Amino acid sequence: MRNSRARYGLMLAAGVSALALLAGCAATDTATGSDEPVEIADGEPGPAEDTEITVAIPFPDITMYSMYILATDLGYYEEEGLTVEVITADNVTAAVASGSADIGVESTGTVIEAIRGGVEVDLVSGHYCRQNFDFAVQDGITSVDQLDGTSVVLAGTPGDPAEYQRALVLQEEGWDLDTVDVEVVYPGPGSESWTEFFVNDRITLQPFYGDDLPALEAHDANIIVESLRNWANDVQIAGDGWIEENPNTLIRFLRATIKAVGYITAPAPGEFPENVDSVLDIYEANDYDVADLRANETPWVLDGHLACDNLYFDAAAWDETVETQSLQPIEFDESQIAYLLKAQELLGLGNEGPETLPYP
Repeated sequence: MRNSRARYGLMLAAGVSALALLAGCAATDTATGSDEPVEIADGEPGPAEDTEITVAIPFPDITMYSMYILATDLGYYEEEGLTVEVITADNVTAAVASGSADIGVESTGTVIEAIRGGVEVDLVSGHYCRQNFDFAVQDGITSVDQLDGTSVVLAGTPGDPAEYQRALVLQEEGWDLDTVDVEVVYPGPGSESWTEFFVNDRITLQPFYGDDLPALEAHDANIIVESLRNWANDVQIAGDGWIEENPNTLIRFLRATIKAVGYITAPAPGEFPENVDSVLDIYEANDYDVADLRANETPWVLDGHLACDNLYFDAAAWDETVETQSLQPIEFDESQIAYLLKAQELLGLGNEGPETLPYP
């Protein structure tokens, strides 16, 4: 469920422009970094070097970034000697690269292109490993040719790599936008703004999430695609220099965050979450309106079906994003996920990819 209302404890972080960061950086064929194995000592990590962590997210969301709230309220970060503050940033990659944030959540394609451009960030773990691809068109539209000459939404902001992934799914489902003349418009990052455009008949097609559905149904929208795909659509990143200075902090942060994701998804992604009441109590204590979520009796109430509880990421997930978003090939630096692998090991987890789940 998506919600863009102001979140308790969130502050707006001013990030420098990605264009400014990337200017003058030469493109390369391999990810930046030494690609040398990262040596991590056996056993427990040492004390956290930096005990106060700032996490940047692109927009407030009641479920999508809830693992940070839960890890705080459940004491997982405190157990690791950490305190975590969550901020919103107009450009997460820029905020992390500039030091305005220590860790950030960003779309995988954006991170790949930033690394290619020489931005000094590393991909340190997955965030969500599945993605809903749901699309609505205006009432009466039953084929792609009827979209000709109209405006559509595929993403909230220009350059969002999810736009290409969504276009590919539409093509696979028989709605190839390349066969018609459409104007792609960008109403803003939150899906509620896309729905506002839709119900006011300013666009003919939009992606949507669960909390958009009531308004779309009231508008008699035609739901043309509902699909759940295994895709590591966003990831956690950290600055190269920060990682070098804070390896124990990163391992401890990832371990605590994995615990929180496991709490959300227990007993397993796709099954009804056994901790739903306590999770919603924590949301409510942090000033969220959870009335609609409390009324939701489906297994998908906490969006846990989108997460891998081990924060999975590997070269296969990297290559899939490169291929499906038609990016220039770039080699994956395995050393980036050494800290993730250590955190998983400490919790007795492997780095297996997502299992296929039925559509919610």
